[in-house]
Amino acid sequence: MRIARKLLPLLIVAAAGAGFIALRMTGPSAPAPATSERTWPVRGMAVEPGVYHPSTELYGRVQSPQTATLRAAIEGVVDHVPVRAGQVVGPGDVLVQIDPSEARLTLAQREAELREAQAMLSSERLRAETDERTLRRERQLLQISQRGLDRAQDLRTRNLGSDADVDEAQRLLEQARLAVIAREQAVADAPARLDQAAAREERARAARDRAALDLSRTEIAATVPARLVELQVSAGERVRVGDPLLRLYATDDVEIRVSLPDAMVATITRLLEQQDPLPARARVGGAPIRAELVRIEGETRPGEAGIGAVFRVTEGGGALPLNRFVNLRLELPSEADSVPVPFEALYGRDRVYRVVDERMQGLRVERLGEQVDHDGRTLALIRHPELRSGDVLVVTRLPNAVDGLPVDVTLDSEGADQ
Repeated sequence: MRIARKLLPLLIVAAAGAGFIALRMTGPSAPAPATSERTWPVRGMAVEPGVYHPSTELYGRVQSPQTATLRAAIEGVVDHVPVRAGQVVGPGDVLVQIDPSEARLTLAQREAELREAQAMLSSERLRAETDERTLRRERQLLQISQRGLDRAQDLRTRNLGSDADVDEAQRLLEQARLAVIAREQAVADAPARLDQAAAREERARAARDRAALDLSRTEIAATVPARLVELQVSAGERVRVGDPLLRLYATDDVEIRVSLPDAMVATITRLLEQQDPLPARARVGGAPIRAELVRIEGETRPGEAGIGAVFRVTEGGGALPLNRFVNLRLELPSEADSVPVPFEALYGRDRVYRVVDERMQGLRVERLGEQVDHDGRTLALIRHPELRSGDVLVVTRLPNAVDGLPVDVTLDSEGADQ
C-alpha cells in the first residue's frame, strides 16, 4: 500500500509525457516559413555618353620670374620716396630720388678733367706737326754745315784758311747733326705721345660718362609695369653702393606654380609636346584670372609629391600679389564617349556600379577629370566602353556594395528626364 502511493505520482507524470509525445506525432505539421532576399533602395541616374570638356582643379602659388630687389648704384642721401608698398607703377615712374648734389659736383670735376685731356691731346698733335716741319729745316741746316766744312777744308789745303776755321765748321756740322738726331727722335716718339694723350682723353671721357651715369642713377625709376612688394629705405637715410632700396615684380610677367598629381603628368606632358593650348581660369577677389600652361619643371621640390607646372597669367596679373594661393581650374581638350557623374557614384577612384536586371554590376572606369555643369556643380568625368545611352548608374554610397547586390532604383529627376 505504501509502495503504491509512492509510484502513483511517477505514473501520472509518465502518462502525461506519453500523451504529449503522442499528440506531437499525430498532430498537423506547420508549413515552413518562406524566405525573401533583401532589396536595397538606391538612387540612380541615366547616363548619356557624349563629348565633354574635362577640367581639374589645381592649387598653386603666385610667383614672377621678374622679381627684383633694386639696390643703390651710388652713395648719397635719399631725398624722396614717392611710392608705397603694394602700389602699381608704370614705366618711367620715379620710385626713389637720391640727392644729386654730390653726383653733380663729381660730374663737373670729370668734365674739367676731360677738357684738360683734350687740350693735352691737341697740344701733342700740334707738337708732332711742328717737329715734322722743324726736322725738314734742320736737315737743310745740316746740309749747309756740311758744305761749310767742305769749303773750310778746301781753303786750308790751298793755304787760304786756318785749322781754326775747319774746327769751327766741324763743330757747326756736329751741332746740326745732333739737332737732326734729336728732332728725328721727337718725330719718332710722336705716335706714342699721341696714343698716350688719346688714352688719357678716353679715360677722362669714360670717367665723365660714368659720372653722368651716376647722376642719372640718383633717380630710380620703373622700367616695366610693376607692383611694389617692400620698401627698405626712407627719406633722409644715407645709402651706400649696394644697399637695398625696394623690391618689386613685373605685373606683365606673372606666373602661377602648381603641383601636378602623378596621374596627370603623362597626359599634360603629351599635350604640351603636341603644342595644344591648355588654358586655365580662376577668380581672385572677384576678379577673373586667365592663364595658360607653359612648362613643366624639371625637378620635384623637397616636400612635394607631384611635379611642378607653371602657368603664365594672360589676364588679371596686376591683381595678383606674390605668394598668394590660387585655386586654378585647368581646362583639357574635349573627350568623346565621356560621362559626367556625381562623385557619389564613384567607389574608390575608378569604380562605378551599373544596374542590370535590378542588380549591381561593377565597372572599372577611366577617370578623365572633372566637369562643371551649367549649375556650377562639379562632376567627375569618366569613360567606359560598355556604357551606353540610358544605362543607369547607382549614385548612392552603399557600404556593402558588391556585384550582384539587388537594388530598388529611384531615378533622379535629371536622370528620369534623360
